[in-house]
Amino acid sequence: NLDDMEINNFDFSLMKEELNKIEIYNFDSNLDKHIDGGASMDTFETVQESRTYVLVNENKQFDKMLIDIKKHSVISIDLETTSLDSFSAKIVGMSLSVKENHGYYIPFMSPGELFPTDPKTILSKLSDMFESSKYRFIGQNLKYDLLILKRYNVDINNVYFDTYIAESLISPERTRYKLDNLAVEYLGYKMQPIEDLIGENKKEQILMSEVPVEKICFYACEDADVVLKIYNKQKSILEDMSLDNIFYNIEMPLINVLIEMEYNGLFVDVDMINSLSNDLKNKLEKISETIYSHSGKEFNINSPKQLSEVLFDELQLKQIKKRSTASNVLHVLKKYHPIAEELLEFRHLNKLVNTYLDTLPTFINDQTKRIHTTFNQAIVSTGRLSSNKPNFQNIPIKTDIGKEIRRAFIPQSENHYIYSFDYSQIELRILTHFTNESELLKAFNNEEDIHLRTASLVFGVSEDEVDFQKRQIAKTINYSILYGAGPFRISQELKIPIKDASEIIKNYFNSYPKIKNYIDSTVEFGEKHGFVKTLNGRKRKVSNIYSSNKNVVEAEKRAMINMPIQGTASELIKIAMINIDKIFKEKKMDSKMILQIHDELLFEVPRSEIKMVQEIVTSEMENAIDFDVPIKVDSNYGNSWFEAH
Repeated sequence: NLDDMEINNFDFSLMKEELNKIEIYNFDSNLDKHIDGGASMDTFETVQESRTYVLVNENKQFDKMLIDIKKHSVISIDLETTSLDSFSAKIVGMSLSVKENHGYYIPFMSPGELFPTDPKTILSKLSDMFESSKYRFIGQNLKYDLLILKRYNVDINNVYFDTYIAESLISPERTRYKLDNLAVEYLGYKMQPIEDLIGENKKEQILMSEVPVEKICFYACEDADVVLKIYNKQKSILEDMSLDNIFYNIEMPLINVLIEMEYNGLFVDVDMINSLSNDLKNKLEKISETIYSHSGKEFNINSPKQLSEVLFDELQLKQIKKRSTASNVLHVLKKYHPIAEELLEFRHLNKLVNTYLDTLPTFINDQTKRIHTTFNQAIVSTGRLSSNKPNFQNIPIKTDIGKEIRRAFIPQSENHYIYSFDYSQIELRILTHFTNESELLKAFNNEEDIHLRTASLVFGVSEDEVDFQKRQIAKTINYSILYGAGPFRISQELKIPIKDASEIIKNYFNSYPKIKNYIDSTVEFGEKHGFVKTLNGRKRKVSNIYSSNKNVVEAEKRAMINMPIQGTASELIKIAMINIDKIFKEKKMDSKMILQIHDELLFEVPRSEIKMVQEIVTSEMENAIDFDVPIKVDSNYGNSWFEAH
């Protein structure tokens, strides 16, 4: 009855903690009233009474601020800007904090009274502090702020701690690391939302430069202050979790390298991109006509509803997954009707046009005439870098058209080349290091064909008897095992019966027993400790291993097996990047590192430095980490990314 449904003993504080764990931070106002014994989220602290935030808008205050700040070694910094685009944003103001509950805000622009000194003079007065190794600078997503400062010809020497990067190591299973959320988790404190300043309605929002300076002062100082407080908690957590090595020696030094790469950017031949786009659009028109001839009518090919009607109602094709028109369904339908092949080709070309060819020119900076992508350190749980605006990782490399796109990336200056350096079979080599598998060690040490060797062992024939098909099967197995693939996955990839796939896997593990031991011991370690880790200590938490859903458990095991290998590969190339950047600066070279994509580094190199770059980059990439197996790098240069790859 209704009385039995009444809840009297609900623990709202515990509920808030549990919701925070799954990244739910904002609550209904009625619910807020019950949290923490009736206290609203907005009354965690009476912030105006407990903080001293100073508006620095005159020279005497500025000098006094400098004296205070220079008494401290750790300085929290945050910029308020006109845009989220680091290449167009202007500085609205800068906040600094050196002790908890205190902060300074220096306005660069505001709708009212401005600081009596221009921005360049303000920054020049701070330059000694920025350039000194004595002061350690901390922040949240520092790379954004530092890239903007670089545009103002300001470089910070000692980039010490980023709360955003730290949290990505502490809680790698999360997808977002916003400062507002970290404040709730670490401090039990709800920060002032930016909407209080610029407005709730997106269509009517104002720029930060239009917000009264008194309002920005609290908001900006709060950012720097909260970062300092979170830093004071995170630094001990990193040590307790043994994450301090990878954080201080890899992730933090990498920030300045990524800033250089983003600042350098890539030059693109726009005419070539537009020409290729037009060619593909003509091909798409012809493919569309062929699809219409098969269907007997014109329809919207990009509409799943209309396409399913054509395939399953009018052409009466077999429904593989109900009325799904997904690519894997179309691959099956190729056996039954030629329209499926045309649809797959249409989708492939259409994606290239819409995702790359028509969008790449929109990313070209008006001033530099180059594309300045953004590299992300905290997106992929294995530690691999990703990029966006645009995402270079997703440009297809195996298709002819994907290769043609690479032809458009060329040097901007005469007498320069694009130089590509790519790790050879890096994940297999790291697997060999982890497993100490004698047959693999022997093959790599003798520079043998690893796939030929595997085929010989798996099929029980001499290497001379291994044909192309057997080698391809061995190649597939070598790489699929890295991702924890089982008989079903292998059978799909090789298009063979599951029974045959099981037999091949059995022979593989008989040939390489230490790989089977590595897989079993890695899963066992993850189950026991709740995480798996890379060579340098990056951790991936194990969360789904005890799920009741078998598919979820198997997916978790595959991730556990691959993460230490792929994560170590990411550490290898990051260390190499840090070392290469350092040597280039020491030697005052004109060569520029411009892109990292998977296991490849791309450079723009003057002809006079070709030999020097070849020696430096190869040596640093091959020796960044001391493995028990030799690391090899393939390299080439040319007049475009296509020629270099």
